[in-house]
Amino acid sequence: MAEMRIKRITSDRKWCVACFVDDHNHGLDRNMSDVDIAHMNNLREVGISIPKVYQSFAMQVGGFNLVRFTKQDMHNEVRKQRALQEGDVNATLRIFECVARDDKRLFWRYEVGDGDRMCDMIWSDGRSQEDYQVFGDVLAFNTTYGRNKYNLQVIVLFEVNHHNQTCVFATVMISCEVQESYK
Repeated sequence: MAEMRIKRITSDRKWCVACFVDDHNHGLDRNMSDVDIAHMNNLREVGISIPKVYQSFAMQVGGFNLVRFTKQDMHNEVRKQRALQEGDVNATLRIFECVARDDKRLFWRYEVGDGDRMCDMIWSDGRSQEDYQVFGDVLAFNTTYGRNKYNLQVIVLFEVNHHNQTCVFATVMISCEVQESYK
C-alpha cells in the first residue's frame, strides 16, 4: 500500500514527488527477536534449512509479508553466531591471555549461554583498577552506546578524576539488561 510517485516538471526540468502514501501493513524495522532467534536455532538443530524455517515463520504469522525480518536476516544471524563461536570470541580470549602475561592484574570474565554462545564479558586492566582504588568512590556507567555487531550491549564503567579527566575502570558487554547480567 505504500507508494511514492515522482514526476518530472517539464518547464523546470526538475523532478517532484507527485504522490506519497506512507501506509504500511508491517513494521518498518527488520529485526529478529531473541525468541525468533531461539526458534530458528531449534529448528536448525534438527536439520531444517533456513528457507524452510522462514516458511515456518510465514505460516505462523499468516504470510510472508507479515514476517518482521527477511531470509537474509536469518542467514546474517547464523553467520554472526558462527563468527562468535568459532572466531572472534576465541581471538578475544587469546588476546586477554597474551595481555595477562604483561599485566598480572588484568581481570576478565565471561559467561557462556545457550548454544555455547558468549553472552556476558567484563575486563579491566591493572591501571584501571589502580584508578578505581583512588577515584572509585562513585561509579558511573552509560548504557546508551547501543549494541555491537553481536547484539551485545556495550557498557563502560567510569568516573572523573581530580583533573576532570575520565577514568575508565572496566568495559562490559552483556546480552540482555537483566540484574543477573549486571552482577
